[in-house]
Amino acid sequence: DLTKEETVDFLKSQQVGTLSLNDRESSYAVPLAYFFNEDTIFLTLGPEGRKHNYVKANQSVCFSVFEVKPGVSGATSMCWKSAICDGKLERITTPDELTRTVRLGEKAMGMPEGTWQKLLEITLKNPSSSNFWKIKTTSIGGRGVEGFKEEFKEG
Repeated sequence: DLTKEETVDFLKSQQVGTLSLNDRESSYAVPLAYFFNEDTIFLTLGPEGRKHNYVKANQSVCFSVFEVKPGVSGATSMCWKSAICDGKLERITTPDELTRTVRLGEKAMGMPEGTWQKLLEITLKNPSSSNFWKIKTTSIGGRGVEGFKEEFKEG
């Protein structure tokens, strides 16, 4: 298992994860760009799509991130890391929090401050319909393996 610090560092180093939703009858998972800051996952959800029906039914979500790399001995071994976070998905609607989120996002994505200014201005005209969302995590776990080698034997 990864420590909490290792898991947080891993979450900060990645930019794409999978949001898993459940409406209590079926499940749906969608890959999304995100950034992580202080136990919170920030992401955007477009105004349409199947995911909104799931969010209306149940805002408890799971967000997972993984990475797989070849190991030190090449194709016969590999290294991988994963993180799984549970929490509640909430739309960001207050002007102050929207501004803070946009600035954090620019920084996390390596963009100059102001890159998303036009997007912010458009969003602030109708903040209750914002496409910015956050998952305030209630649990974070991570695992990782270095030099994993799978062996197959005939039985």
